[in-house]
Amino acid sequence: MKIICEAAKIAGIFAKERFFQEHIVNVKGRSSDVVTEVDFACQKMIVDFISTHLPEARFILEEGDGCKEIPDAECVFIIDPIDGTLNYSHSLPFFAVSIARLDYREITESAVYLPASDELFYAKKGKGAFLNGRQIFNKNSPSLEKALLVTGWPYEEKLFEWTLKSIEKMTFLSQEIRIFGSAAAELCYLACGRFDGYWEIGLKPWDTAGGVLIARESGVLVESINGKFDFKTGEIIAAVPSIFEKFRDILRSVS
Repeated sequence: MKIICEAAKIAGIFAKERFFQEHIVNVKGRSSDVVTEVDFACQKMIVDFISTHLPEARFILEEGDGCKEIPDAECVFIIDPIDGTLNYSHSLPFFAVSIARLDYREITESAVYLPASDELFYAKKGKGAFLNGRQIFNKNSPSLEKALLVTGWPYEEKLFEWTLKSIEKMTFLSQEIRIFGSAAAELCYLACGRFDGYWEIGLKPWDTAGGVLIARESGVLVESINGKFDFKTGEIIAAVPSIFEKFRDILRSVS
């Protein structure tokens, strides 16, 4: 646990130090899917730090052309060096460093660091979720009509229609909706009670791996919209128990 927390902070501090500098921004696909030189530098820092302490570690990395398939093995780390790179490239201080450890495809440890607010979220399976050393638990129990929700935009254009319809529908059935641009941070905000529910589609494993365990260990229910949570589906719904089933039924009805 200590290793991934330290790795996340090292990378996050580096990213924060370079926050206001001019960056080299490259587009990976759609114009909103960007990467900077800081993403690559942070990723290397994390890999080098973890490898020094755990030479047997294997990595699934967002940036670069390495392996993207999660092996059925012990000591696998999924890394998003800057989750919210578009925000970062525009000097918007809402981004996160996200690291998750998987053992035989099960998330066993995770750490998400928000450099701008100096908030380190972390969790170990069965041991609870923590924010800067204090255990967190989302005790909210609103009705859906009083729930504050958060979602995100997909990168694939073919998924935009469903996303827009889901936002339109949930806008009239909830208190309000936010879009912050970092799935990892949004899941952590849900874990500590700042949100009541979150959903998104078109996701990659590194988008959610760090935040899923933290949310679950805080008492939040996390699944896929149409079944059990699985990285391969690219979709997620997470919410406090008081709204989860109604929330998911409504999203399932969106066509």
